[in-house]
Amino acid sequence: MRELTNEIKAEIKDMIFDYYAEECEVEKSEINENTSLQDDLDSDSLMLVELIEMTAEKYDMDIKLQSIGKYMLKAPMNTMNDVIEMFYKVYQYGNDIIEQA
Repeated sequence: MRELTNEIKAEIKDMIFDYYAEECEVEKSEINENTSLQDDLDSDSLMLVELIEMTAEKYDMDIKLQSIGKYMLKAPMNTMNDVIEMFYKVYQYGNDIIEQA
């Protein structure tokens, strides 16, 4: 298990907001933790997959999409906060994330 520091939390949150702002063509300042992925950003699941791959590469992690998929069945991604919390768990627990749902 990796240690999730406040610095890493801020870095992950910033990366997620930057990614969605660019991909969804909105100002980063328009995004907050309560922003709906579908209603406000019109995002799709492929964006989330790309973000997972970017995170895995950035933090040198071997993340299986199957593990993320199982987690998301128990904890759906509706808001930015859901995504942020999932990525904190991905960072901390890797493929053992399913046990954190």
